[in-house]
Amino acid sequence: MAEQAQVSGSVSLGAKIIYILLAGALSMFFAEVFSGSSILWFLTSWAWMVTFWLYLAHLVFFINLAFIFKRTSLTSLYLWGVFFGLYESWITKVTWAGYAGSTPGWGHILGFAFPEFPLIVLFWHPIMSFIIPVLTFEIMSGEKRILPGHLSILTKTGRNWALALLIAFLGALFLSANAHGNFVAVDVTIIGSIALIAVLYRVAIKRYPGQFSIESLKLGKIGMTILIAYLAALYLFAFFFILPERTGPPLTILLTLVIYVIIGILLYLNGADKTAKTELLPEKSLFGMKELVILLAVFFILATALSFVTPFDFIVLMFFYLSLFAVGIGLLAYTIWNVLKGRRKNPTGPT
Repeated sequence: MAEQAQVSGSVSLGAKIIYILLAGALSMFFAEVFSGSSILWFLTSWAWMVTFWLYLAHLVFFINLAFIFKRTSLTSLYLWGVFFGLYESWITKVTWAGYAGSTPGWGHILGFAFPEFPLIVLFWHPIMSFIIPVLTFEIMSGEKRILPGHLSILTKTGRNWALALLIAFLGALFLSANAHGNFVAVDVTIIGSIALIAVLYRVAIKRYPGQFSIESLKLGKIGMTILIAYLAALYLFAFFFILPERTGPPLTILLTLVIYVIIGILLYLNGADKTAKTELLPEKSLFGMKELVILLAVFFILATALSFVTPFDFIVLMFFYLSLFAVGIGLLAYTIWNVLKGRRKNPTGPT
C-alpha cells in the first residue's frame, strides 16, 4: 500500500502527508489568522487554491534546506524565515508597493515599501510564518528530541511565558481589528482553524504513532523536486500575472536579489549546527500540549474581548504596528551580531 511506502527514514508516505498538512495548517494559522489577513479563510476558494499551499510549501521547503545544510538553530531559522518573507516581493509585491489597494505607509526607500518591508520580511514571516509553527510542531509531536538550540525557547521560563502571551495578545489585537469588531467572524475563524489543526493532529498521533517528529518533515529527492517545481511555477505565474503593475523598478528588483545574497552569506557564516542530530531533552519543564491549549484559549478570549472595544483596539494596534517595524530591524541587527559573535568564537570558519 502507498501508506506503507518509506519516503525517508521510518516515516511512511501517509504519515508524511499528514505531518506536512499539519505544518502547513500551523503556518497558515499563525501567519494569516493572527494577522487578521484571512478572515474565515477556510470558507474561501482562494485560500484553498493558493494561500494555504503557499505557506505549506514555503515552510516545508525552508525547513528541508535547514536540514540539508545543517542550519536549524533559532538564528539560522530566522534567516531562512527572511527568505520565506521575501515571497512578498515576487508574488504579492507588498514589499515593493505596499498592501493591495493601498500605498506604502511611509512611501518608498530605494523602491521598497516602508514600513511594510521591515515589518513583513524581518519580523512577521520569520517569526509568525516559520519559527513559531516549527516550534509548535515540535511541541505537538511530543518527541523527546528537538532541533539543536531550541531547548532555550521551549523551556517553561518566565521569559518564554511572557513572549508566548505577548504573541497571543498581538494575534488577538490584529485579528479583532482587521475583522472590524465582528466577534462572530473572529470566533468562527479561530475555531475553524483550530478544528482543522486538531483533526490533523489526531490523525497524526492515532493513525501514525511513533513517526511524529520534526524530522518527519524531511523530503526525499522526489518530494523536493515536486516542491521546487511547484514554487517555481507559483513565483513565475504570480510575478507576471498577479498585480504586475505593482512590480518594483529594475533597481529595486536587483536590490531584492542582493538581499538574498546577503542572507545566504549570513547563513553560511553562521555555520552548521554544533549537534549533528536532534537533541535529547534533559529533565526540564518544557512547553507541552497543556500549555499550548492554555495559550490558544487566551488568544481566543482576548480576540473576542477586543472585538468589543475597536476604538481602543485601533489605537493599541497602531502602537504595536509601529513597534514591530522597529522590532524587525532589531531582530536583523541582533542576528547579524550573533553570527559575527559566533565567528569570533570559531575563527576556523563554518563547516
